[in-house]
Amino acid sequence: MSFGPIMRFTVDGLHIELAPLTKEAMSEFISLEHGGGMQRNTINRYLGRQAAPVLEDEHEWFEKVRKEESSFVWGIWLVEAEKRTLIGNSALVGVGNEGHVPFIRQATSGSMIFRKEYWGRGIASAAHKARTWYAFEHLGLHRVKSAVIQANKGSRKALERAGYSFVYTERNEQYGEGRLHNMDCLECLNPLDLFWSQWWHGDRPTKAALAARVRTREALAWAEQHVELT
Repeated sequence: MSFGPIMRFTVDGLHIELAPLTKEAMSEFISLEHGGGMQRNTINRYLGRQAAPVLEDEHEWFEKVRKEESSFVWGIWLVEAEKRTLIGNSALVGVGNEGHVPFIRQATSGSMIFRKEYWGRGIASAAHKARTWYAFEHLGLHRVKSAVIQANKGSRKALERAGYSFVYTERNEQYGEGRLHNMDCLECLNPLDLFWSQWWHGDRPTKAALAARVRTREALAWAEQHVELT
């Protein structure tokens, strides 16, 4: 584990590839030519970061990810003819058993797009769906967790479209722009019968969980039809 396998899909007329990162592409995260990326507060403000990274930081992060044994990390690449441009990343981290139950497997997801011109075009939602499909259909995970600052409404909606549902709120998790921000914690449960029954093991699923199961099935169906796993 470290980097996830290549997955391709098209959204809003854009050809997107989820594929391993390269050390050479790390400069794209902070490229001044493309707006500064993660050196801009408007990109970092919901990521809990105040400092602006430099290229050495990105190279250090790349080496750390490359050696990670419990993660699947993808770059989000825009593909135009023979040109590939890095615009973000997506990940499943902490993949494996949690607690003392050996057959319940979970992970935590995260994603970001550092090129603002590609916000609001459905890329994040499609990437979530592809990643969820891979997590459930190919890794056999029971649950994927995520969290989002409440003010980041676009990220919350993108997660919900992939089947994530609200679990609880962590109050006062982050300070920025002159005020405290709460963070909502969400989960996405594997809707396939085997994993669903193991997760609930006789308990009655909540109405919110049942509604989320429908959305997750829709997300998996979309991925089955539109995502090419190479």
